[in-house]
Amino acid sequence: RARVKRPPSPLCPQIPPLPCSRLPYTGETMVKARLGLLMLLGAARLSIASAGAALLVASMATLPQETALSEQSTTKTVPEVAERGLLFASMSSPPPPPSPATPTIRNPDPTTLKWELTFHKCTWTPSNWNFLWTVNKPQKELNPECTEYRVGYLTVPLDYDDSAVENNISLALRVSAKLACSTDDSKESCPILFYHDGGPGSNDASGTNSIADDYGGRYDTIGIAQRGIGEDDYWLHEQIYNGTFDADGNIDQNSFLLDPYQKFPVDKSGNNKNLADYTSWPQHTQKACTGIQAQEQGSHPPKNWYLDPEEDKQEIRDKFRFADVAMRDCVKDEHWKIELPGQGTGKPANFLDYVGTHLLARDIDRLRESFGAEKLSCYGFSYGTAVCSTYAAQFPDKLDLFVVNGNVDHPGTTDTYQTNVADAFNQLATKLLKICNNAYGNSTCLGSRDESPAEHFERTTNEIRTNPKFRFDTTESKEVFKFPVGFIYDMFASVRGFDAEDSALWIETLDAIKAVVHWVNAIVNMPDFELAQVIVRHAISDRNLSKWIPGLPANRPGTQPGQSNPYWICGNSDWHATGTCKQHRYHWLYMSTTTAINSLDYANRFSWLQTAQLTEFLGQKYPPFAVYKAINDGPKYMMYPREPTPCVYGFRSGVKGIVINSLYDGATPYINAKTMREGMSSTALVTWQGIGHCVESATYDTEGVAKCLRKVDTYFETRGATLPIDGFTCRNSKQIVSLEEQARENFEATPTPEDLTSSSHHAVCLSCKNLAEKDPTIVCQFYSGGNDPDRPCRDCDLPEICIDELLG
Repeated sequence: RARVKRPPSPLCPQIPPLPCSRLPYTGETMVKARLGLLMLLGAARLSIASAGAALLVASMATLPQETALSEQSTTKTVPEVAERGLLFASMSSPPPPPSPATPTIRNPDPTTLKWELTFHKCTWTPSNWNFLWTVNKPQKELNPECTEYRVGYLTVPLDYDDSAVENNISLALRVSAKLACSTDDSKESCPILFYHDGGPGSNDASGTNSIADDYGGRYDTIGIAQRGIGEDDYWLHEQIYNGTFDADGNIDQNSFLLDPYQKFPVDKSGNNKNLADYTSWPQHTQKACTGIQAQEQGSHPPKNWYLDPEEDKQEIRDKFRFADVAMRDCVKDEHWKIELPGQGTGKPANFLDYVGTHLLARDIDRLRESFGAEKLSCYGFSYGTAVCSTYAAQFPDKLDLFVVNGNVDHPGTTDTYQTNVADAFNQLATKLLKICNNAYGNSTCLGSRDESPAEHFERTTNEIRTNPKFRFDTTESKEVFKFPVGFIYDMFASVRGFDAEDSALWIETLDAIKAVVHWVNAIVNMPDFELAQVIVRHAISDRNLSKWIPGLPANRPGTQPGQSNPYWICGNSDWHATGTCKQHRYHWLYMSTTTAINSLDYANRFSWLQTAQLTEFLGQKYPPFAVYKAINDGPKYMMYPREPTPCVYGFRSGVKGIVINSLYDGATPYINAKTMREGMSSTALVTWQGIGHCVESATYDTEGVAKCLRKVDTYFETRGATLPIDGFTCRNSKQIVSLEEQARENFEATPTPEDLTSSSHHAVCLSCKNLAEKDPTIVCQFYSGGNDPDRPCRDCDLPEICIDELLG
């Protein structure tokens, strides 16, 4: 408990309030008195009647005849002083021991939080050792720029209901703090800013990573590893220095520790299960949660994961039916059970029932209490907006500053969540297709003056659905296997996350889609049906699709340097016999932090058939590529076998803060920001006209997005005194606007679109050459318009020579 600090006594301004050694009063003689001891418990002041009153002291010393009570020498009689509650006397016996100091972030309440690691991040200016993590702080004269970090564990109950036996089960959640404001010599506590980077799945690194701005040392920042998350790629998974520097600034290479965080796992209590890393689960749990157990018991997974909402309705229903069985197997697995004290082995708790966001908000407030802080500020990104707004709903009087960035679905039901996914994907993909023709430096992409990019894209996918060159009779199953349209829809998925603020990512995505569209056009125009099918069949089977589709990047957008992540569809030729496209996701994972946490947060449960019907209904409002994403993102929540524990996102009119969102956010659509602002009527809505999940950066328009970021910075730097105008819009910069206008003028001035026939032939020619290199019996000269040896198509360097044949 925080102890209320008394103000200094005006009677003894140079001495601590308790005890006070002498009591002045006015009288004509010096009085010596010994009074009987009178015990008075809980008295805050003494009231002395004018006649026959007794002074309540254990032992009173000799008092002077006349003493000033203040710098103005104002005198008071004993009764007057006593009535003000300022009468104290020194005790003859030793005073009682002082109460424990008020908890702070540096010295938290040890019954709930213990720091286990202290280290510093320093800038080593005399040498190349910049941003060095050190356990021992280097000499001040050698390195003055260091920030202190702490890591420890917060103890919380499995359930906060003190009438439930689950209240007696403890979890130990890892907590990290960056002490950028407070110091060991701090006289006053610093404001604390809690960060959550989203997911669900981000850990305590949220409070200490590069996003966790301390705004010039104005805040101490913290993060928590919420229930059920795994280790992830933690920010301290690197070498940490455990020694000291000599006077010359030299360091001992043998004093480095590698990956010290291995001794500080997220899961310390044994009750906090790791939902993020299924490889850490027992083998039987992995089988249950990846659908293997369901298959062994006779259920059949869908034959293809890249499903087309237009034509694969039965396969979608099969997918949902199988997911329903697999999730039921998963949630009842023994791994999630926790034995309860006094209940025997027959009534265990299921850990999956205690990971919802409403409990995370309670954990955050337990963290605030452990620091002795009156209030806590909260900054949430993506799912972190659910965390901060739930905390605002539960503890509005404990919330200081508040920012939610990239807002989650507000109504909070599983069916509205699925609709939310379709809406977000629809807005993003439509925007990307629209700017495909100017994309701020990108080449012409799709469409023409008379056909929008979206229409051109949809026409291409319809060609795949209807053209027999993309259909195959399987040899064993005797079923028809189609080139999966869903694969093209899936290509948009790479720009849904945080990385979408990097324009290079979605420009690469647009280039990849353009390459596939041109390749499809080339296949459609090929006169040789059998050779066309040979090329399509190899494209479906190869583990590197770029071998068959010219212009397709060798790796998917966002692939890290030195890594390989090519586009591929099935990755083997088994599909031609069995009709099953295994891909890399043959065993789908039906449990994760996202599944477990979101499913508890959102109300409404449906059968697999109802889920399929509601998903099909989305097709009446959204295009197929938007419904495609809803097929994969929503149904697990709608069919989740555990009962929901819905949380409240906001709905607190007195909470002031900022609600901010991008207009074209592929994960959390802009409409969510509007509903969040509606529920929290004292907040200000800030809109960024750009593309990307959350408003943090935008490589293609740094000037435009900076207008929004400055509003947030000012809000925190002024401790909430400067709130943006409600409805403030950060416009695209003039450079972006002029690029779009110039691209539009150039496009309208050139009524003839890019000659796709030429580039399409080039695509076919390259595919044929690739095939011929593997099989010498295949001849590509046919495409040169005859057998003219001077015009071999196999070289693929003069695609215009085949135009006549293609138009034939």
